[in-house]
Amino acid sequence: MLWHLLLERWYGCPNDSNYESPMKLPEAFHDHPAYLAVWIVTFWLCIAPEIVLSILLRSGRTAQKSDKGSKLIVIVAANLAMMVGFGVVIAFPGLSIRTHWRVLFDVGIVVWLSGTLFRFYSMRTLGRFFTYDVAVSTGQHVVERGPYRWLRHPSYLGSLVANIGLGMTLTNWLAIFLPALCLAFAFAYRIPIEEQALLEGLGTPYRDYMRRTWRLIPFLF
Repeated sequence: MLWHLLLERWYGCPNDSNYESPMKLPEAFHDHPAYLAVWIVTFWLCIAPEIVLSILLRSGRTAQKSDKGSKLIVIVAANLAMMVGFGVVIAFPGLSIRTHWRVLFDVGIVVWLSGTLFRFYSMRTLGRFFTYDVAVSTGQHVVERGPYRWLRHPSYLGSLVANIGLGMTLTNWLAIFLPALCLAFAFAYRIPIEEQALLEGLGTPYRDYMRRTWRLIPFLF
């Protein structure tokens, strides 16, 4: 009996009036062309610049490279996050959010775009020192403008917020958190590598900067 109740909770119950199929796409993708169009446009607004910039913003030949595979891990995690988001929606329709899903979708779009814009703003603030691989450029110095006054990795925070927004648009409880969690594991690997490279490349100024700033979230972490 307990196992049967758990299955109903996770996969949906055939007696439920909202039950349609054991596998189901997000609400916005069902007979809602306007919502689907908004999702597709938002997706490309957020993803296309990342694809282009990942090609353009590479470390130079004279840079001290210390990536240790973290760029590849982040790329894999970002793609895995998208697959996991849709995967849990399809696999666990019982956890879909059907009440007020339009509000959740709209808020998700705003959060998705806001996180992406914050990431691009952080990248622009860092300027020529921002690269997709971990490296210390020639002449690099500690930047303390904009979000870097408080955070050492604001672009990663933007990515995490954007993935939470993406998950919200999928209107499923698991999808809200799991995509961002996939990316968080990748950043947990990359951040220590990046900070060690900056400590070795920039020395005392970066060590002092670490003492007065947070990694991702002010006053918490």
